[in-house]
Amino acid sequence: LISDGSVVYAEGLWDHVTMDDQELGFKAGDVIEVVDATNKEWWWGRIMDSEGWFPASFVRLRVNQDEPMDEYLAHLEEAQAGEEDRASLGLLLGPGLPCKEQMRTNVINEIMSTERDYIKHLKDICEVCIEID
Repeated sequence: LISDGSVVYAEGLWDHVTMDDQELGFKAGDVIEVVDATNKEWWWGRIMDSEGWFPASFVRLRVNQDEPMDEYLAHLEEAQAGEEDRASLGLLLGPGLPCKEQMRTNVINEIMSTERDYIKHLKDICEVCIEID
């Protein structure tokens, strides 16, 4: 994905709340510089001074990678300072939502991942309960 050394940007589709100190938190609409995308599920990225892992299913690659980021970053700083309406940032990010099929796939992948984690936790709890008896 980033083998030629070019800079790749992705846009957050949903808010990502971090569960670990090595994760990168972001809000829907935020633009993330993708540093490492060798793992298909978790990418390493950067927003301003923050870096960390984030779920690839929570973002989409930007259509126009060559578009300068200066204008976006200026609006982002204004929005953070004055809580400006995030809809105005959407105008800078190109086409809005990805196709319905891609969104459906992302949602299904996230549900499946969450359910796998839930089942693992239940299994761990059951094993501990069995050991106690």
